[in-house]
Amino acid sequence: MKRILLSALIITALSSCGKLNDVLPDSAATKPATGNITRPTTQEDLKLLNMITVTPVIFETPTQVVTTSVDGSTLNLALNERVHLLMDKDRFENSWSIVFNEDYTGSIFNGLDYTTETQWGTTVHNWRTNNLNQFVKTVTDTTIAGTTVVNVKFERNFNYYKNFDSAEQAQAQQAVLQGKTQTIKFATRYEPDTDTTRYHTITAKVVFRK
Repeated sequence: MKRILLSALIITALSSCGKLNDVLPDSAATKPATGNITRPTTQEDLKLLNMITVTPVIFETPTQVVTTSVDGSTLNLALNERVHLLMDKDRFENSWSIVFNEDYTGSIFNGLDYTTETQWGTTVHNWRTNNLNQFVKTVTDTTIAGTTVVNVKFERNFNYYKNFDSAEQAQAQQAVLQGKTQTIKFATRYEPDTDTTRYHTITAKVVFRK
């Protein structure tokens, strides 16, 4: 009887230390998991869902990269604007427009001339639309705390430029900007809205590179 009990204990111990394939049939060990893993709803989730019913939310904004170059006596600042927004699905689908504005106050871009390309492929000078419905963008659904919300991602490119008296002056300004960072602001809201001054605003960092 002792030998039987000892053998049983050894088998149990070895089984508990074994690899997954040692204790499960092949079909169970290699079968991929199915279904979604749902995490508990957090207070942050509920707060975000409430916020996007009021305004779109600019979400996880990356550093905006500005590529500098010099053409003769002109300093070019190519800003690659990358933005990710979360929106309430009903408000996104029923809004006349989604307003999206930039504020360059305090940055080198403030007051500079620029060119950009519209969604129709036309290059325009010192003009841009602030209606997100006219942006080239990616729109997908996602789920937060069991509620379907809208993901909107877009990139826009603006070429700001400044003319100097000489190439040396333009190159000197380029050298000053190299590796430096500044900040700009983004603001967005639904239209129509009972309060047209109600925006979601964030500050984004820009970095200058050659």
